[in-house]
This record gives sequence, structure tokens and C-alpha cells, in this order.
Amino acid sequence: MSFKRILSIGAIATLILSGCAKSNQQISVIPQPVKVEVQKGNFTFTPTTQIVFADTQLEFIAGYAASLWEPYLGYAVEAKQSDEFTKQNTIILKIGEIETTNQEGYSLIITNDNIEITANTPAGVHYGIQTLYQLISTAKNGKVACITITDYPRFAHRGMHLDVVRHFMPIDFIYKTIDYMAMHKLNRFHWHLTDDQGWRLEIKKYPKLTEIGAWRVDMEDRHWNDRPLVKDPENATYGGFYTQEQVREVVTYAAQRNITVMPEIEMPAHAMAALAAYPELSCTGEDLGTPPGGVWPITHIFCAGNDKVFDFIEDVLTEVMDLFPSKYIHIGGDEADKTNWKKCPKCQKRIKKEGLKDEAELQSYFIHRIEAFLNEHNRILVGWDEILDGGLAPNATVMSWRGDEGGIAAAKQGNTAIMSPGSHCYFDHYQGDPALEPLAIGGFTPLKKVYEYEPIPEGLTPEQSELILGAQANHWTEYMPTTQQVEYMAFPRLAALSEVLWSAKEQRDWPSFCERMTDQYARYQKLGINYSHSAFQVTVTTSIDSINRNLILELSTEAHNSEIRYTLNGEEPDRHSKIYRKPITIKETTTLKAVTFKNGEPMGKARANQYNLHKAFAANVILQHPSHSRYDGKSNLTLVNGVEGSISHTDGNWKGFLGSDMVATIDLGKATNIERISVDAMQNTVSWIFFPQEVIFEVSTNGDEYTVVGQDQSPEPPTAGGKILYKFICEKHADNVQFIRVTLKNLGTCPIGHSGEGKPAFLFTSEITVE
Repeated sequence: MSFKRILSIGAIATLILSGCAKSNQQISVIPQPVKVEVQKGNFTFTPTTQIVFADTQLEFIAGYAASLWEPYLGYAVEAKQSDEFTKQNTIILKIGEIETTNQEGYSLIITNDNIEITANTPAGVHYGIQTLYQLISTAKNGKVACITITDYPRFAHRGMHLDVVRHFMPIDFIYKTIDYMAMHKLNRFHWHLTDDQGWRLEIKKYPKLTEIGAWRVDMEDRHWNDRPLVKDPENATYGGFYTQEQVREVVTYAAQRNITVMPEIEMPAHAMAALAAYPELSCTGEDLGTPPGGVWPITHIFCAGNDKVFDFIEDVLTEVMDLFPSKYIHIGGDEADKTNWKKCPKCQKRIKKEGLKDEAELQSYFIHRIEAFLNEHNRILVGWDEILDGGLAPNATVMSWRGDEGGIAAAKQGNTAIMSPGSHCYFDHYQGDPALEPLAIGGFTPLKKVYEYEPIPEGLTPEQSELILGAQANHWTEYMPTTQQVEYMAFPRLAALSEVLWSAKEQRDWPSFCERMTDQYARYQKLGINYSHSAFQVTVTTSIDSINRNLILELSTEAHNSEIRYTLNGEEPDRHSKIYRKPITIKETTTLKAVTFKNGEPMGKARANQYNLHKAFAANVILQHPSHSRYDGKSNLTLVNGVEGSISHTDGNWKGFLGSDMVATIDLGKATNIERISVDAMQNTVSWIFFPQEVIFEVSTNGDEYTVVGQDQSPEPPTAGGKILYKFICEKHADNVQFIRVTLKNLGTCPIGHSGEGKPAFLFTSEITVE
């Protein structure tokens, strides 16, 4: 493998920086080292500088270091094996005792004469080289400051997950990803290789897995969740897979950079691609094809009552274990809908034979059986936190994604856990204003939120805390069709998580991190990484001055030491626009536009928000039914705060009602004439959110007797997919109105054929406007 697979990409383009000048006491390294002592003086690199090592284990690392540093030095440092460590102008690499016993720890000592990197293992030497790489990247004329660093990671599992199923990623990008991980001192690459929408790994014994399961009908022109399930093998042109030879090369390449590749082979659900190839392994025997898009609920799964299924899985895992030396093998275990198991004679026979209580315990039986097979081969089973259901396998590691609860439960049972909660570690979530960002699955996980994540949950004893192995960032690719989009979603958030996982908790410092990110952005630029500028966007926080009925706007940005310039007249901000210095008071309907500036230049797109201070603004609102606790907005005033929700139902501006109508009564405080009432709503069927089936507008002078002034019906059937926003409008003059009642009739339950069929449906609204 070439050392230079990605390290000589492109020329430096114009840099967009977000930090300030470094202080004399701080070095610009991410993640922050454990212990740093800066001395006077510099070591100067020259074309005659040499890398010297005695231990043959370090031969690759020495060559790798020379290649890594070359783009910044302008020449390749010669690397040679030698026992002579006294010569000046050398970088000495060696295995030896250091302050820490951590197997990934290292010592880096820079003097005027030479540089010495010492570690307990080659892994530590590798990380010392990465730290020196960052120091070189900021050096002037090859001069790096004299310094002593002692460093080691806080967590053993520092991971990145990549889904190559929803969208296939070329093999060259896998190598790039591994190099990017090494740069951030991450050491676990979780390779999500199989799922409903594709099977991406060559299995010699079952060739149809890639002949059939690796391909699907190309519907890239349609929304992911608006793609019908089709079986059309003749037109299945989208996809791809990795050969076993390619996989072996990737595993070797990663190992040379101290990265273990952990494969994921999904079971018992997320297996429709496998079942398209071998339909006899399902409960029904149907061939439903390889889905081109989203599937929910996932009922077409492996049959737990069929012994041939276990023969198949063991055969597959045998080949997988031959390819991947990783101690941990991920088997998924999530989101298995048991509908078919309940109707399957074989599954019901298995439940009876094994003395199981229900289908949840049948899944536990399934996982236990696979774990026993893996344990026989000295491997450890990893699964998403659903493997807790029905009883956790004794030696399994839980990957906690539905919050921290799965990790807590595992640790309290004495099992190990890896944290990857959707709230902080799902990098398919938006990281900036959805109006300015490419389409994402939803959520909101900005850079600072990632940096503030703490992997050790509260409530664990010190002994239980030791069972938390670490955490990882998950990149699900439903909305990442290209490698450029994966990079955009990964960076710079991966830098924040790397510091969370490496550096001591008490060392974490947000302003310092932002300052050091200045140089990290420059490194990204040099490598050609398509990193996101979302951290440079302006964030707006609103509050209501109820006494004066004004709206207060507080602006902020994650760009360090920058300035925000804004306008309130709808014009685009420029370098001459007003600088934000204190909260802004809004007294009338206003359009705010704000941009972060650095050195007189804008750092991204303008944030544009409309604030409508209408007749019901900040009025008293009484709800007949409470909103759901998870979607409560900012109290009942959310409905009259002048702010309409975005396309993301989790942006904090929406109120959600589960199974109940939204009936809001507004007291305007005094009688007034009105011309127009409007209310918005959202439909996002994947999230069980449906338009109201009927909307009723009523007015009253006394709050007792109401007159209907308008009615409307849902603009779309409950089957309409995608994310749809709609505003219901009643335009009718009414005199002396003090009270307004708006009723949105909930669909009640999810419709037939929906994944939540028969269960309570959500209704969402964000603003009632009176004019």
C-alpha cells in the first residue's frame, strides 16, 4: 500500500478560519494531549533530517511518518534502521518505558538537537507521529517548539461507523476514511456491510448474496422514504460490493494505522438483501427483492425457527472471521418486527420447544445462539441495544444508540457497552440551520453539542463505569449519496468527538477547542476534505418579554473570536452592517439576516428568520389537551411567539400532540377587529406525523359563545410521503374579537399499511397567527 494514498491531495485553496491567534501557552493539537510542557528553543527540520529506529516493528511507521509530514516540509525525511540514537538532527522512534502503562500512550520530547518519540507499543509511536504531524503543520520554516508531551487516551474504543449499504462507497474512500480516522487518533472502524438495501461483502459459499443482494433498482431521483418496494432484478443497477481480497487489504491498511475494522452483519432483521438472494431463509419464503429505499416496519426477517438459517449465518460468520481479526463482531440485532414470527409455525414451534415466553425471548434465543458460536471462536458479540430485550447474552457488548439507557443497563448487568446515542453521536443529523443545510434525516447535533457529550452516564459506580469501553460516531447514509456528503457530515464533528474520547474530561475546554480548530480547518483544507462550515452559522435564541410584548433575539456562533453582523430590514449583511453586541429587541414584524464575519469576510451563508409580531403575539394560550412532553416547544407561548417551525420537527419550535386533537384558546387581552387567522402543520409519515384531518377556526367576544368563521380539510392523504409543511388560512373579517379557538383534528391512529398501524398518530403545529 502507498503511504501517500490521500496525503498529497490538492493545492491549498482560500482558507476559511474560525479561530484566533494561539496563545504562547497552548499548542495546536487535537485531541488535546494529557500533559504538555513547553520549553525555550526550536528543533529545525532540514532536508538532511533523518528518522531513526532500531525495532523492526517500527519500520512501516517510520516510512509512514515521512510520507505524512512531506506535504508540509516539502521533502521526504529519510527513514533508516539504526542503533545510533545520539546523532543530532534526528527523529528517534523507539519502544520503551514511559510514564503511563497505557498501551496507546506515548512520550514526545522535542529538543534543539533531536526529537524522540517513545511508547510502550508501536500504536503509541503512531500517535506520537500524528501529534508531531500537527505541530509540523503549524511550524514556520520547519521550526517546531521544544516541548515535552506525555499522552494517552481516556477510552479504548474511539470509533467511527460508516454505513456503505444505503449508499455504496468506493474502496478508495474507505482508505481515505481510515487515514482521516488515524489523523484524529480514532482506532475502531465500524464497517456496516449488510442491511435491507444491499449486501456489500463477498461470501464465497453464498455467491448470490452479491450477485443479487448487492444490487437494487436505482431510484436516486426520489426521496429515500418515498421509494416503493420493487422486485425487478433486470433493472437492479445501483449497488456494489467489496471482494474478499479488497477487504483483506483494507484490514491490513487499517491495522498499520492502529485501527481495528469491526464488521457488522445484520440479523435477525435488516436482512432483506440476503433474503432476496435466499428467500427460503425467511418465515414466508417470499422474494420481495432488494429495497431501493426505506422500509418500515421491518417484518421480512430471518426465520428464528429454521435451523438452516443458523447454518447459513454460521457459514457467513466463519468467512467474516477469516477476513476480520477483530475481537468484536457486530451482528446488529435492532428493529426486528416480530409480526412474521408470531404467524410462523417454525418460530412458534421453537418458542414451545425452548420454553420461551414470547417472541422477545425468541430474539434473545437467536442472539444467545449466535453469541455461543462467536465465543467458540474467541470472538465477542456486539449488538445494538435491542439485544437487551428478552435477556442479554452473557458476554455480549451493547452498543447503546437509543440514549444512554442501553449502556447503563448493560453495565449494571456486568456487560461492557459502547456509547453511540442518537442525541450526540448520530452524524446523519443536521448540524446547522436546515434551511441552509443539505437534506438530512432530522435531529440537530451541532459541533458544540458533540463536544459537550460525556460517554460515562450518571448513576454508574466506578466499577460499572469501567465497563463503558468508549463511544463512536455513526454515519447512516440514507441522505449521504456521495463521499463528499459523508465528509460534510463527519467533519468537523469527528474532531470534537475525538477529543471527548481521548482527552481527560477535566481538560475539555470549548474556547480552547475552537481556537485549535483554526489549524484543524487548515489541515482539512490541505487534505481536500469537504468539511462543513455549519459551525460558522449564526444561531438565534428567542424569548418573550411578556410585560412589553416584545421578542428578544440572542445571536451566537460556534466560530471562535469572530463577529456577527446583521440587518433587520431584509437586506443581506455585509462588512458595514451592524455588529451584534447585545440581545436585540423586536417590537414589530421583522426579517433578521445575520452572518458570521472573520477579518472582514463572511464565513458562510446568511441566516434569515422572519418574526411576525401579529395580534396574538405573546397572548395567553390555553390548551384543551397537553402536548407531548418530548415536543413541547417553549411552553404554550410557542404557538404565539412569532416563530414558525422549520422542516425539522425537532427544532424546538413545534408542539406535538400524540393521539389527541390540538384545541387552543387564545385570549387577545382586549376586543379587536381581525381579518385573518392561520395555523401551520406538518406531515412526516416516517415519524408518525400526519396533517390534521379537519381545521376549525372560531371567534368569541366573551369566551363562552363561539362562532365558526372557517373550516378546512387536510391537503394531502395520510399516505403522502416526504416532509410536507402546510398553512391553513381563514380569511374573514370579524369585529370585537377577544377570544379565538383553533381546533386541529388528529388523524387518531396511524393508517392501515403504515408501520405504526393502529397506534396513536402525531399532529404537529408551531404557530397560530392572527392579523
